[in-house]
Amino acid sequence: MKTDTPASPRLIIPLIASLQFVYILDFMLPQPLGPDLAAALGFPASRLSWLMAVYTLASMLIGVASVRWLDRFDRRLALLASFGAFSLITLLTPLAQGFYSLLAARLLTGLCGGPAVALGLSIVIDATPPAERGRAMAKVMMGFPLAAIMGVPFSLELARWGGWQAPFLVVATLAAFVWLAAVLILPSLRQHLGEAPPPSPLSLLSRPAVRTACLLQAASQFAAFLVIPTFAAYFLLNLGLPREQLSLFYGAGGIAALVVMQLAGRTTDKLGPLPAAIAGLMAFAVGLVPFLGVTSLPLVLPFILFMGGNAGRNISLATTTSQVPSAGERAGFMSLQSTVQDFGITLAALVSGLLVGSNTEGQLTGMTNLAILAIGVATLVVLGLPSLGRMTKT
Repeated sequence: MKTDTPASPRLIIPLIASLQFVYILDFMLPQPLGPDLAAALGFPASRLSWLMAVYTLASMLIGVASVRWLDRFDRRLALLASFGAFSLITLLTPLAQGFYSLLAARLLTGLCGGPAVALGLSIVIDATPPAERGRAMAKVMMGFPLAAIMGVPFSLELARWGGWQAPFLVVATLAAFVWLAAVLILPSLRQHLGEAPPPSPLSLLSRPAVRTACLLQAASQFAAFLVIPTFAAYFLLNLGLPREQLSLFYGAGGIAALVVMQLAGRTTDKLGPLPAAIAGLMAFAVGLVPFLGVTSLPLVLPFILFMGGNAGRNISLATTTSQVPSAGERAGFMSLQSTVQDFGITLAALVSGLLVGSNTEGQLTGMTNLAILAIGVATLVVLGLPSLGRMTKT
């Protein structure tokens, strides 16, 4: 399995989907576990956003630094090195004794996880013809809904019985199995090394298609993560959702996202990205109506619509941006994409911190403005998608 042979999509796609699942679950854990972490480690809940911010900031910085060198190596070896480090640091995270040691662990995990995801997506794109990439990306990006369906609910229940450390130990174990599978499955992946030397970030960004792709990716993540970290707190504190129902909400939302992603992937391959993007935007907007004061619907329904709509938008955008780079710059481009996504998430956390407050009863305030901003930015992303599509065909 170590020879320089073409990678089989039948093996590559489930492997990288598993890697995505582990990475996304690790990234998501501090959000639903936030109250448990704050209580166990003795820090105020207002600092929970720091955990997301430092994770994405670290991933963003390593993304910029790695644009030029990721395409200089055998993709197999680079993936094993970065994801192996990610697995080890996740294993050590439960040793945190306070807020700052947990913050340091999250920073190191973000540094290692970002390159692994960029390399994984590059491997999938290398192995998949352009006409089949919508379905391929939909399968690989199943990690997010599967994390919501299985990972988050299981982690919430596991934390109730074994403490906040238990979910991180499980994630580290899963990461180790995925790493071992990569050792056994991946061949040497060096076909891209015969092309021109990888460009620098500034060289990539000098191209209109790359700039547009980066802008749309950053804006898309910004729109989603303005509201994603506050869903659980708003439903619990403002709308009175019982804590024991939170796992069911994440499970239902994850199932919706899983189904929509497959439909969006097939639709994108057959009809282009715009129909799936428009449908996703509509569901995304309706899913935010509880933040706008509309609470007559069962709360699970808008949550399902939001999760499904956001998944559909992501598939249509990811499929379009996959057409931008050549093989010899693909990992660097995906690293740049990861960087701008993290920038969008970090900026969303900062803006959310400015717009959202608490009243004397502990309920969140400012959610209406947050939802309106998220819908507006998401609309601009869909409007910009046709322009990016035209650029990739020139």
